Amino acid sequence: MTNPVIEELRRAGVQYQLLNHPPVYTAQEADRYVQGHQFARTKNLFLRARQEFYLVIVDEKKRLDLRALRKQLHSARLQFATAEQLRERLGITPGAVSPLNLINNPNHDVRVVMDRTIAEQERLIGCHPNTNRQTVILALPALMALLKRWGNEVTILDL
Repeated sequence: MTNPVIEELRRAGVQYQLLNHPPVYTAQEADRYVQGHQFARTKNLFLRARQEFYLVIVDEKKRLDLRALRKQLHSARLQFATAEQLRERLGITPGAVSPLNLINNPNHDVRVVMDRTIAEQERLIGCHPNTNRQTVILALPALMALLKRWGNEVTILDL
């Protein structure tokens, strides 16, 4: 079965490295299988505030302050989206959340929020390509270009 994310990367001429590994559900679990590879290690959180949805990308070692983020976004109270909402908006199950899932968001109604330290200081980033059994390592500018191409708004904040 072909992976639409990998097909899109090829079609767009994006250079990437694909790492296969057992299923992982947290950034810490994934770290066991990607040692020796240099890239921004992030946690990707799928949040909602009423009917607004956010995919938040933050350094895996940072603790995200949801109250502070809510104030920065001028939004209602933030909470984790349900598994059903994850399936509806990103076409995946828990454990595979990644900015590459936005290929599955034709309504472009998920807003990406990225930590400024990642956006400004990292060259490479690792993301799941719609499955938690693989990690794609790609250049951060290539990821940003894909997100723009797919039509999802990206906001850079100090998280």
